Amino acid sequence: MARNERRAEDSEWPFAPVGGDVADADRLSWFEVILETSPVAIGIISALENRYVRVNRRMADLVGMTVDEVLACDPYRFALETAHPDELVAEQKLFAELAVGARSSYQIEKRFVRRDGSIRWGLLTFSGIHGSSPDPGAPVRPLRFAISQVVDITEKKALFETLRRREGELRHAQKVDGIGRLAAGIAHDFNNLLTVMMGYGEVLKKGLSRDNPRPPPVSELTENLDVILAACDRAAGLTAQVLAYGRRETVAPGTFFLSEAAEDWQRFLGRAIGSHVQVEQSLAGQGAIFADRGQVGQVIMNLILNARDAIREGGRISLSTRDLVVDEHAGHRGPPGPGAWVALAISDDGHGMSPEVRDRMFEPFFTTRTERPGTHGTGLGLSTVQRIVEEAGGSIDVESAPGRGTTVTVFFPRVAMAPVKLVEPDGPPRRAPAPNSLRVLVVEDEPAVRSLVASVLLGAHYRVAVARDGEEALSLLASVREEPFDLIVTDLAMPSIGGMTLAHRLHEDASRRHRMLFISGYSRHMPTELAAFGRLLPKPFTPAQLLEAVRGTIEEPT
Repeated sequence: MARNERRAEDSEWPFAPVGGDVADADRLSWFEVILETSPVAIGIISALENRYVRVNRRMADLVGMTVDEVLACDPYRFALETAHPDELVAEQKLFAELAVGARSSYQIEKRFVRRDGSIRWGLLTFSGIHGSSPDPGAPVRPLRFAISQVVDITEKKALFETLRRREGELRHAQKVDGIGRLAAGIAHDFNNLLTVMMGYGEVLKKGLSRDNPRPPPVSELTENLDVILAACDRAAGLTAQVLAYGRRETVAPGTFFLSEAAEDWQRFLGRAIGSHVQVEQSLAGQGAIFADRGQVGQVIMNLILNARDAIREGGRISLSTRDLVVDEHAGHRGPPGPGAWVALAISDDGHGMSPEVRDRMFEPFFTTRTERPGTHGTGLGLSTVQRIVEEAGGSIDVESAPGRGTTVTVFFPRVAMAPVKLVEPDGPPRRAPAPNSLRVLVVEDEPAVRSLVASVLLGAHYRVAVARDGEEALSLLASVREEPFDLIVTDLAMPSIGGMTLAHRLHEDASRRHRMLFISGYSRHMPTELAAFGRLLPKPFTPAQLLEAVRGTIEEPT
């Protein structure tokens, strides 16, 4: 006879029949039927005897054991062996509160480790049946029975993870769609910048040629160089904004002024908006917000381009920011609750929206562009806007009517901009070593960049060696162990061994660890990952920025 059946005759068990009463026996048999047919894994523990008195097959299957094997287990050891280590501490605290009567039950999501090592996710509800204390004033009530009920949610968790991954891919696809809408304007701007750089470069080359009988004055050459450098600076800014918008890595929120971001993105979108549209700015907001700057740029881009698509030639778009404080008792139109906010408003004088369209405008895949010639869309832009704003703790208000245009106002919580901290030296200023005593290894696969970095460092009197990739750098470092380098300046993306792999290889051996300065135009590595090994200097950079980064990395305390 199974232990489940034997325990039915135990007078300690609260559901056991008393005196052979038929009604009680029927009640017990119904209990057994419910226990065995329940889709929930159930286990009942006698705290006084420290063992299981009831276990259904669902519970045994959940942990990969038989019913008799579970019944033979010590409940505490069973919990330790089947619980995932990451959840033990949290659950032990909850069980301790239940054991002394401080709570009657608790519920948590946890992983169960089966006999074969596989993992099942379960939603656990753990309840206690407490006895009365001999001392009515005692805070502790003795635990008589504990009931464990587990709903297997493994498939639901897997489905959730799949949906989360698909949502991430969908968000990235929406970004790509947005960049496609910007492509013509970006290409136009880059072609303009390249025309300036190539044209003035040719003028300089011709002016400095030995065959030129009348070389231009130095002031004219300097002016030409200034134009080229200014065009390079604009191209670098444009590239940085495209990368910030199209990046795929984890969101990295920070504190910044909303008005500055709005001005940057309106300038960035100027070509895509078109010369036939008048854009008015009123950036009066001085407050800072805490969010991912690239994602806020995505909000601004979507709203401005939607406004552009809604107006005819000669139309007007208004971009404004303002600071706002909502009193708890003051009436205010729009979603924000009490507190300090920074509002971003984008208005147009276009065709407007009907109430039906306005109610659906944030639905994924809902778009009205197919109804208007010359426009198209995926219906993902505004749903992405809503998600980004809500994740930043903000809200959106929309005013629109057919023939009267649209105003979309986004409210972000205002935060304090952290002041710049001035670090006072603990003692007399430390004298930096002279550059001609410091050795720097430059690792870069692009010959022109490698040559430029080496030339700048040599000109600043550093002792420089070069390598074409991480593999060549490791060979060089192995051959000069007796005279280590003070700094390694390395690109991140290189064939064979890249900069991050090089850093990991060097840090595996404590005797080969070096200060690292990473240089890269785009990195899939998070800033925190790079910070474990050194600093990052984004490309493009000027010689002055390079020397400042090199000096700062070398002088940085270990």
